[in-house]
Amino acid sequence: MHSSDTSPVFVPAKAAVMLVFMPPEGTDRQQRQSLAALADALQRHLDGSVRVLKLDETTHPDVMRSFDIANLPAFVLVRRGVELWRHEGLTDEQTLTQASRQMLAVGRNGLSAP
Repeated sequence: MHSSDTSPVFVPAKAAVMLVFMPPEGTDRQQRQSLAALADALQRHLDGSVRVLKLDETTHPDVMRSFDIANLPAFVLVRRGVELWRHEGLTDEQTLTQASRQMLAVGRNGLSAP
């Protein structure tokens, strides 16, 4: 599939987005299923304060390159085009939820992230 074959992803400008960079489809199916379930659970826990998007190189190669992802899976929290937090490699739902909430609270209060 060519990058021109995909539809653009539209997200409101004020919304924070957790980008979940998935391994390619040809890799470990169980890991992909676990990551998809993790992303879905994260979306439920963040209750609309963050939009969770699952991306892979096949469908969004330009996005993968623009974030210079070295290790998969990777999780990147972005708001208004600014990267707030990143984790490359496996992690758990609690870590992702806490980091997202902390980074969003920091941004709302005008403080800088640690």
